[in-house]
Amino acid sequence: MLKYLFYKDTFFATTAVFVVLGLLAFVPLNFHILDPFKMAMRDFNYNDLAWSEMGKAENQGIDKDIVVVNIGDAARPEIAAILSKVCAGKPKVAGLDVLLEAPRGQEADSLLQSVIKANNNIVLASRLTGEEDNEEYKSNHFATGTTAQGFANFAGEKYGVMRHFVPEREFDGRKVESFASEIVKKADKVAYNELIGRDHKAEVINYSRKAENFLVIDGAELLNNSDIEVFSNKIVLVGYTSNDPNNILDKHYTPTNNIVTGRGVPDMNGVFIHANIVRMIIKGNYISHPPAWFNWLLAFVLCWLHMAIFIYFYIHRHIWFHLAAKAAQLILTIFFIYLGLLLFAKADIQINMTPTLAVVLLAVDVLYFYEAFVVWLQTKTRYKSIFHHETHH
Repeated sequence: MLKYLFYKDTFFATTAVFVVLGLLAFVPLNFHILDPFKMAMRDFNYNDLAWSEMGKAENQGIDKDIVVVNIGDAARPEIAAILSKVCAGKPKVAGLDVLLEAPRGQEADSLLQSVIKANNNIVLASRLTGEEDNEEYKSNHFATGTTAQGFANFAGEKYGVMRHFVPEREFDGRKVESFASEIVKKADKVAYNELIGRDHKAEVINYSRKAENFLVIDGAELLNNSDIEVFSNKIVLVGYTSNDPNNILDKHYTPTNNIVTGRGVPDMNGVFIHANIVRMIIKGNYISHPPAWFNWLLAFVLCWLHMAIFIYFYIHRHIWFHLAAKAAQLILTIFFIYLGLLLFAKADIQINMTPTLAVVLLAVDVLYFYEAFVVWLQTKTRYKSIFHHETHH
């Protein structure tokens, strides 16, 4: 069987698979009958199974670097008191994940303004609005020229599952950084420089903790408690959280959701998503992506191997060819999906298996066309092939 790896027909048939794949990429297919299915699967990514089925973020202890403070329904004066108490605990940085875009009156704003001015380790949340080609930067009302602020938007926020984060954006001729990037810049300059040095327009969020794996302190209780040592030398995120699964205020869908399709209720507050991003950056636990050429080279090599096996069965075991080919397609498709998930879950490597799956599924049908073509070609020219009229008789 191995000798079929070195026949020219194996190489040409493999090449034909990629030619067909390329042609299909240019065919505008528009099947409206599939719209309901497409809507149901719009937010699905099979890599999400690494969290829901393979326990990627399971069995984790309480995070020792990040503390979350829940402001609940606190108004600005109470937020100011909470933030002041946090800063008194001498954290590395205090990120206020609250959008404060407009004044609420001198009395309501003065306390918060004074706390922000008195502490240079505070990062405020801003946001980008509008479409990418017509965006507007909404600065935090309390930000001054020396106050750090970063946009708290998540990539894909408008469309569904929060899988990516954008470290920085170009806006109005200048760079604006994300909320998480600004926090890390103050907490760990080395980790921040590594992030910027990667020069990625977007990063896949490597969720390593669920909400229950972060220490959450109730803001109202904090005001009545003198123990602030818990904040010492920590990254503190101050924002809104809720344990009520039916409370969807500032909640988003994430890959850690146990329901991977047709998601009903968002599963994670924004402050915990920021916490996961910050943790990923400071620990350097980025998702690695092999270059595109590697994905296509892998697809070509595996397709070549499959084609050699298929040709062997086609010529010498034709009575079993259809059963063997379809069984191989099914088994190998499941295997490659599992292999991709295993690498993603255990090694933080995200390989694009789509080219491999596509060529494996196309290989058998293309082989039929290739065999018919070379048989015809041999009747018109002196071309020699392992295929002929009596190939499988």
